[in-house]
Amino acid sequence: MQAPAPERKPRTLGTLVLGVAGLAALLLLAVAHSSAGSVGYLSSPSQLVSTLTAASLTGMDENNCVAVFNLDLEYSDDDALLDWEQYAGMNRVRCCGMDCSRSPFARCLQPPQWWYTYTKKQRRCMVGTMVGLGVLLATLVALVALAAVRGGRGPSDSAWHTGDPIADSLASAEELELCSWAGFRLPRTVVPRQYNLTLEVAMEGDYGVQGSVGIDVDTLQATRCVVLHAADMEVVEVRLGGPEGTIGRMKASKAQQQVILGFDEDLPQPAAALFITFKYNLKEGLSGFYRSIYKLADGEARSLATTQFEANSARLAFPCFDEPAFKAVFNTEIIAPAHLQVLYNTPPRAVHTHEHNVEEGTRTWHFLPTPAMSTYLVCFIIGEFTSTSRVVEAGASGTVNVSVWGTPDRVNNLQYAADAAAAILPAYEAALGVRFPLPKLDLVAIPDFSAGAMENWGVITYRETALLASNTSSILDLRYIGLVVAHEMAHQWFGNLVTMDFWGELWLNEGFASYFEYIGATAAHPDSGYFATFYSDNQPRALYFDSKRSSHPLSVEAETMNSTNTIESVFDAVMYQKGASVLRMLRAWAMRGSKEMPLPMYETTPGATYDQARCGVMYGAMQCSCLQDRFLAGLKHYLEQHAYNNTRAPDLWAALAGSLGFDVSAAMQQWTYQQGYPVVTVSVDDRRRVWLHQAPFGLQGVSACDSTAAWWIPISYVTSDKPQQLRWTELKGCQSSKPLLTLKKGSNAWVKLNGQQYGYYRVDYPTPMWTALAEAAKAKAGSGDAMLLSGTDLAGLIEDSYSLAEAGGGLITPFLNLLTALEAQPPQDYEPWAAALPYIYQLERLLPCYTDWQAWVRDGLLHNYLRQQVGGAGGSQNASSPNQMLFRFAATETSVPAEQQTIGYRLLRPAILRAAGLFADTGIKAAAANLFTQLEGAEGAPPEEAPPNTLDADIRDAVYQSAARTDIYEVYQRLQDMYKLATEADEKERTLMALGYAPGGSRVQATLQFALSEDVRAQDARLVIVNVARNGGHSALGLTWSWLGSNYKQLLAKLGDDEEALRRVAQVAEGVASLFSSTERQQDVDAFFGRFKDKQLDPGYAARTKESIAANALWLEKHGDEACAWVAARRQGGGR
Repeated sequence: MQAPAPERKPRTLGTLVLGVAGLAALLLLAVAHSSAGSVGYLSSPSQLVSTLTAASLTGMDENNCVAVFNLDLEYSDDDALLDWEQYAGMNRVRCCGMDCSRSPFARCLQPPQWWYTYTKKQRRCMVGTMVGLGVLLATLVALVALAAVRGGRGPSDSAWHTGDPIADSLASAEELELCSWAGFRLPRTVVPRQYNLTLEVAMEGDYGVQGSVGIDVDTLQATRCVVLHAADMEVVEVRLGGPEGTIGRMKASKAQQQVILGFDEDLPQPAAALFITFKYNLKEGLSGFYRSIYKLADGEARSLATTQFEANSARLAFPCFDEPAFKAVFNTEIIAPAHLQVLYNTPPRAVHTHEHNVEEGTRTWHFLPTPAMSTYLVCFIIGEFTSTSRVVEAGASGTVNVSVWGTPDRVNNLQYAADAAAAILPAYEAALGVRFPLPKLDLVAIPDFSAGAMENWGVITYRETALLASNTSSILDLRYIGLVVAHEMAHQWFGNLVTMDFWGELWLNEGFASYFEYIGATAAHPDSGYFATFYSDNQPRALYFDSKRSSHPLSVEAETMNSTNTIESVFDAVMYQKGASVLRMLRAWAMRGSKEMPLPMYETTPGATYDQARCGVMYGAMQCSCLQDRFLAGLKHYLEQHAYNNTRAPDLWAALAGSLGFDVSAAMQQWTYQQGYPVVTVSVDDRRRVWLHQAPFGLQGVSACDSTAAWWIPISYVTSDKPQQLRWTELKGCQSSKPLLTLKKGSNAWVKLNGQQYGYYRVDYPTPMWTALAEAAKAKAGSGDAMLLSGTDLAGLIEDSYSLAEAGGGLITPFLNLLTALEAQPPQDYEPWAAALPYIYQLERLLPCYTDWQAWVRDGLLHNYLRQQVGGAGGSQNASSPNQMLFRFAATETSVPAEQQTIGYRLLRPAILRAAGLFADTGIKAAAANLFTQLEGAEGAPPEEAPPNTLDADIRDAVYQSAARTDIYEVYQRLQDMYKLATEADEKERTLMALGYAPGGSRVQATLQFALSEDVRAQDARLVIVNVARNGGHSALGLTWSWLGSNYKQLLAKLGDDEEALRRVAQVAEGVASLFSSTERQQDVDAFFGRFKDKQLDPGYAARTKESIAANALWLEKHGDEACAWVAARRQGGGR
């Protein structure tokens, strides 16, 4: 990249010698011409001076971009320094316009008399020859001087000529490698200590950014080259030693998004200072430093600028060492339009205004230094915002200002998140015993945001739906906000204070945040039952993903993380949900002696000291000290020992070992570095003794156990004779060394392993025990509503039975029999339905007898659960049925006593009603259509402004989706209008998603095209497309895949047309094609992803997609006929 000509003087010996030599050559030329009179080479002073002006001297060639000298000589023909015609002869000599012919010095300069024996033509030829020889000599001198300076280290230099302007100056192979760096990871010869970053941002026109960054570095070994990251920007100038330092050279590697800086001298040791100026324009997108255009409620367009740097996008905003381990302090100042708010990781230490004029004044924001942190956590936001704040007693200074920010029209949506964050912050400090180190914490809602949220230290960014609550927010919406707020706040410790060494250890960030979000959200809303849904929220997704060949261990070898695409591909269910599940399993084992429920809520006693407050822990009804929580004690040690540094998994296990009292590293070896997970098989011998065996589980089947690679498995269990007593054991090898227990006599005796689903593994049972467990799942524990098996245990049985059949290890009948146990579950028990419904929907897509399946689910399973069709449409009124009044579409839930409206009930009600609507229950669909029409507010008014209490927020999703399934054009059009008019983020999202439930080819095509329109934000487009494929009816999958093949370029352009956009398109393709069940579609997958071979797209997308298709095809081959026969028999028997 070429730099403009610098205005400063040359600062290296080589460029100085070159300049002097070149200047001498030109002066010699001028003197020669003045001496020779009207020599024919230059005919006028204008030509001479033009030649001088054009002959700018460059210390290196154009591509090297350094030491450019311009000799700009002002002149006019009327004021020439030399009068060429008058003084052509040499008999008279003039100096500075005076006649010096009589001077003794002048006489010495006069040529001898023999000179005049030649004709004038001959004399001119001789002068020309001498001038040419002089110029040639001066040029040779300059070249020799330059070579001496650039080589500078002896005759061996010639061995290192490569054609590289930086590398050619080196004498050693080590320096040659560094200055010709081609690796994906940065070398560690120079590491940053502090950044001094200045950005001037224009928020209109071309949205130009002018920036400079000074980087104080530690020089760990002698080098003249520095490798760092910068991409999609013009690097204007690089210097060593600060803004006035030595100019350096630069070359860029677009493929690696790196720049190599070269200098003529070694960097000072042990420390040096780099200074880089750069510029670029903000683009609309979803990564790096980007701009977002949004509309207020009144339709007025506004813009803001924000960042999303994880994983590798800080390099798009400023040159930096963009890897997690290169932690440094950031001093930042931002110059922006004066009317806009600027948010950053730390509070401003000073803000001052520059009044260029009234309309275009700017302000400079000088921010306090950050703690030492990774580049991906830097964040700056510029725009118009409103906020609400809470002062929280927490932090190193005693108080932390917690603020929630949104665009100006979101002023009424900020309170819920602010209250949650204010409760979560001290709860985390109490649990972990480590203070939050910053004086403030901002939570900011961004209109265009690809991820759910981003944990930037001190200024967390969110999608609007993940932060903003409204009067149309359902229980699911509010729980989602609580969990996401708590997740990102957990990162302030796990990820920000202590950071994984590289992206292969991402689970040390995301696994902890995914687990601790349940602790934080519970602290904010103790009555919201977050831990009750941990299993269904996390483990089914993780277990399915982790059963594929294309999965990976928790800790991935850093050497395999050799591209940005590879890094982005590990932001998956293994790093998040498996990481959380493994940590929960370890903590449950560590706390098994205290109580089976190791999931605390934190209470602060008024007037308590800090240490006393952090020890107030409640385990259900049991009060104890958090000092007894050995797992939390180990985490405190881990955080304190590695604060402001980076870690790997062994660092965590070593910190926990001291408090847990056993060799954690050895126990967790396979869980950390071995891909997948085990299945534990229960066998019963002829003496009724129960034995346990383990083996690796996968979609392709169960492999043989290798004793050297067996997992350490903590096992919780309950038995038929003591169903309420949770007991523990451990399995260390391929087979238990002694029996677990001896079953009581009787055919219905059973043992249920993985009690409360604490473990990250599957369990298989003998066929008679599967049958006994299905019957036990229908039985009550006593006279109340409590069941013999908990809802979580039934959820685990449903999940395991389906997955074992999917892997070809058994029949599908145990799964189907367990579905019938759902009919007996109390209306407050959400967990088993949450596990079962995804498989119920999947079988509707897979089975050739899907119409019979729909009929059994509607008329059998759901009818038996609801006891009658809602509203009396077809079916008798049964006043004694407990579920009759509990599950029905009603504008408001006044029919159910408040004490019965538990969290479980509020979660289950919309799930049941949605299922009934999607499976074509006529009463449900009619009730949904009736309620939908009540949303007709004033003409042009958004749906949330319809008359109050028109529709219970909890069931809005179910109503919209069921209404869309009526396939009525007016309903579809009304949903689209509602989306366009909606102002609340949650209402806008649910109306958009409901469009995907409209069946029929014309509706499917219309929704897919709508996803590409300007009405749909880029962040939502991919969700719409996958949603159509899943829920738009049986023809929707093929139509969506065909549409994607024809429109992927338009989708790519909408998402930003960059690497990040390509990954998003790949995720869409995976989400759609993974639903196919014909292996012939694998060829289509290869063809689709083959379009991107030259884009270095991670091959995991195609591999996972083809694996899912193969698993679906295998399931259909093995169990399709069996399942259809089971359904037919049930329907003939009256639906049961």
